[in-house]
Amino acid sequence: MEEGDFQGLMDAIDVVVEKHPQYLLHGHEPLTRNFASASMLAQLRTDLVWLHEQVLTAVRRGDERAAIHQANLIPPSLLAGQPDVYQPYLILREHVIDRLYDQNVGYWQPDLQGLEHLNRADRAELLVDYLGVSEKQLVRTVERLAADGNYELAASLLESCASRFEGSPSVANAKRLVYLKLMAEYQNTNPFKFIIYSEKRRTNTPDGQRQVMKQELDLGS
Repeated sequence: MEEGDFQGLMDAIDVVVEKHPQYLLHGHEPLTRNFASASMLAQLRTDLVWLHEQVLTAVRRGDERAAIHQANLIPPSLLAGQPDVYQPYLILREHVIDRLYDQNVGYWQPDLQGLEHLNRADRAELLVDYLGVSEKQLVRTVERLAADGNYELAASLLESCASRFEGSPSVANAKRLVYLKLMAEYQNTNPFKFIIYSEKRRTNTPDGQRQVMKQELDLGS
């Protein structure tokens, strides 16, 4: 869950920049590695202020949260150089967008989130009972989405109706592949997503473990 106050982050960066310490030690080793200097934080602050304005403009325009993420917001100053800021900016960007969006939009969102209370069983009923999605169609669609790099959409589809096909080896294999791809996508920028996707991918059957190993080898190659 995204937490904290954006202005509080800016104020904290100001304190560090003013004191300009020789070393920065954070509460987690990856943070120490990525947020390593006061000068880098000073530039990062400028980029985050730019992101803040872009998000608020999008919110006033009525954009959905997903549309703001999909805009791939990159500040012009970041493109002009300073490669040591790239990774820290990408690590923070998603959470800053989510936090600002929640603070400025509220409970009821443009895509009806907060207004309707549909669960996975409802979505499975829509897809399987009303639209007639079969096991073969589900697997074929998930594989096509994965081939196009639409891993989150594939995962969403699986979460919506995979429970209707419990025990299906083909659905289980498609699920493991999608979550393995998502693990690879977020392993360097979001350890929490990596952990969750890793749990989603996990299987306890010998055949499933062999399939996971094969997929990992294929991914590594």
